[in-house]
Amino acid sequence: MLGKRVMLVDDDQDFLMVTSALLRRGGYEVLVATDAVSAISVAVKQRPQAVVLDIGLPGGAGTTVMQHLHALPQLAGVPVLIVSGRDPAEYREAALKAGADAYLTKPIQSEDLLAALRLALDEQEPGQPDAEAPPGPSAGGAGQLVLLVDDDRDLLSLLAATLRRRGFEVAVAADAVSAVSLAVKQRPQAVVLDVGLPGGDGATVMQRLHALPQLAGVPVLFLSGRDPAAYREAALKAGAVAYLTKPVDADELVAALRLALNPA
Repeated sequence: MLGKRVMLVDDDQDFLMVTSALLRRGGYEVLVATDAVSAISVAVKQRPQAVVLDIGLPGGAGTTVMQHLHALPQLAGVPVLIVSGRDPAEYREAALKAGADAYLTKPIQSEDLLAALRLALDEQEPGQPDAEAPPGPSAGGAGQLVLLVDDDRDLLSLLAATLRRRGFEVAVAADAVSAVSLAVKQRPQAVVLDVGLPGGDGATVMQRLHALPQLAGVPVLFLSGRDPAAYREAALKAGAVAYLTKPVDADELVAALRLALNPA
């Protein structure tokens, strides 16, 4: 049985062919459209659970298509992943502010696209057992402020959207200096921290936070693509409560946060 329905919108036929095959191998049902008008028409008729949308399309910009989709009650909550070959420094922030869940830069690595979709759809990694349905906003940990710190803007936006859907409040920072500054100002109840950051590594940030009386007890969860065999033990000895490996599974992150926020 096919899984959730994903609509691909791009006028690059090679991209559509390769990405459609990738998603079908990943268990998704795939819809395709090649221009702005047909994208809206297909979405209204077929109700996709997620949309992967090129920013430049015949008939209208991808962000315009996204705004039209989100203006429809039946599609208002559908996650949209913008894909583009354009400079992310120039376009990413505007796309995310317009409502995109992520901005992925072409050429896209297959594992990055699949990880982004799983996070946007709150899905588990393939092969993992079913988890219990996440508790509602009143459950332990939900409604508390989590500071996410990572210089990967795509991952940052995906994790923030995922946690907000699970009922958490979220603040974000992309470097060591702004992470410490924001933590001092907003007093998060937990911090999810990349090991490698501009301006200082994650361990240094954690040490600075824990040296402040008002943040001495804040739980810190490390997030990294580095080999856990080489880094996990050192991170935990330094004071982290968890070491999560990228690409992180949404359920694993939420479970680790709830445990950190509500220890037995």
